[in-house]
Amino acid sequence: MAHNDQHQDDDHQKMTVETWKDCWKTPDVEFHNPDLNELFIKYHQRMLTRPGMRIFVPLCGKAVEMKWLLDHGYKVVGLEVAPVPCKAFFEENGIPYDVKEMAGIPGEKYESLDHNMIIYSCDFFRFTVDICGEFDGIWDSGGLNAMAVEDREAYIHVIRGLMGKGCINLTEFVNFDKSMTDEKSMTKEELEKAFGEGFTVEDVKKIEAPERFKSIGCDTLQLFAITKI
Repeated sequence: MAHNDQHQDDDHQKMTVETWKDCWKTPDVEFHNPDLNELFIKYHQRMLTRPGMRIFVPLCGKAVEMKWLLDHGYKVVGLEVAPVPCKAFFEENGIPYDVKEMAGIPGEKYESLDHNMIIYSCDFFRFTVDICGEFDGIWDSGGLNAMAVEDREAYIHVIRGLMGKGCINLTEFVNFDKSMTDEKSMTKEELEKAFGEGFTVEDVKKIEAPERFKSIGCDTLQLFAITKI
């Protein structure tokens, strides 16, 4: 759920649906990054291999990468637990939209009038391919990273089911200074084991963390490319 700047409270408590909604009580939150992610800028072409692809952004908030993708001709689907950033994304970007109740599970579907941009506001762990179809690419900037270790298997199970053949999932992890926090990222080997047969994992790049991350104990940012073969 830390799709922009990684959000950590002082006690490093497990992030739940309710605590995440509390974080998004207003559309102006400190951890939202108004600038494009540095790794997205440098490596988005690894995911965007052809025009008009459908891209999924899990636990998206109002991530500016979604608007960039939309402006460059891609069809974008986000998923967010809290309703506030869903509405804010469309209104702040001047995108006309409708809101409808979701079919099958509790939640709301925010959709642009041209049908090129959708954000579902619902329980991530109940989201399935039957709701949205398969995707050609995934931009996961901290969604998996934000999961408690015990929830990561279930998170990856959902993501696996949404990836179409050839889908490239760019997943970013925040690597923390072990002396400051017990937050844990994942290694290439752990991701290979978690995604299992039919997927490849490439360690794309590790960079020094921006200053805004260092205050919460982050050393580096690391990007992986996970491909369904």
